[in-house]
Amino acid sequence: MKVGFIGLGGMGKPVAGNIIDAGFEVTINDLRDAPVKELVQRGATRADNAREVAAASDIVLVSLASNQASEEVALGPDGALAGAKPGDIYIDTSTISPKLIRDIAEKAQRMGVEVLDAPVSGSIAQREAGSLTVMVGGKAETLAQARPVLETFGSQIFHVGPIGAGATIKLVNNLTVASNNIAAMEALVLGVKAGLTVDILREVISVSSGASRAFDSMVEQVTTQSAVPQEGNISRQGLHTLIKDVTLASELARDVSVPLLAGSTTTQAYLAGEARGWAGNEHWALMELFEELAQVRVRPRDL
Repeated sequence: MKVGFIGLGGMGKPVAGNIIDAGFEVTINDLRDAPVKELVQRGATRADNAREVAAASDIVLVSLASNQASEEVALGPDGALAGAKPGDIYIDTSTISPKLIRDIAEKAQRMGVEVLDAPVSGSIAQREAGSLTVMVGGKAETLAQARPVLETFGSQIFHVGPIGAGATIKLVNNLTVASNNIAAMEALVLGVKAGLTVDILREVISVSSGASRAFDSMVEQVTTQSAVPQEGNISRQGLHTLIKDVTLASELARDVSVPLLAGSTTTQAYLAGEARGWAGNEHWALMELFEELAQVRVRPRDL
């Protein structure tokens, strides 16, 4: 199969790199020149737009930042579907709304193009190692055709249901992550304000019933890492990413008539960070907000 890849950001570039390294013929496109040049040096072919990527490919994957970007890349006049052929496969690995991917799939099917929604999850190390979790919605037979490509960057590939199911479970997952982050930050602030040290909180909670990966990660991040990305670097998991994800999760909850009691509070906390101008910072930038509300300092003074 000839593979196309559109969107070479923090997730897309390492994913595309793994596909190239696996020996596939890959055509790429991105609005930024630097990641395109880097992957061309590794063997990829540059295309000027999404339509050209699709015309050169049997299977096209995209990794994009928003609903708007996914819609434009799929359905725009120079979008992927404008260049796709009957029998092609289009895979969106972005975190977007289930409603949007169903709309894209409906339009693609009229052209004989199959669609999978296959959002991914994993750390920076997992992106580089090709060991991401992939959550796939769509037809089982389409997944079977695409699996050799997905296996180049995903060590755990789940078929979670029909089209839109992948987007749904990714939003549920990210709302869970975001809610756990808020709970961990509040716990640290409460403990420190009540007279405990961060070291004691970490030592005890990490082996008690309150233990979680979110808590362990939050302690590590707020005590050792600045929430402001180093100059020239994009954030590893920027606050803007989780703002988008919790907002989409809240919209999904409204669509299916599910009240989000904790989830609504989580969404408002992230929006408060956006209002403070922190969208480009790391997601643990919100710790400063909780510290201010409680009038206590959890982070080291040099962070």
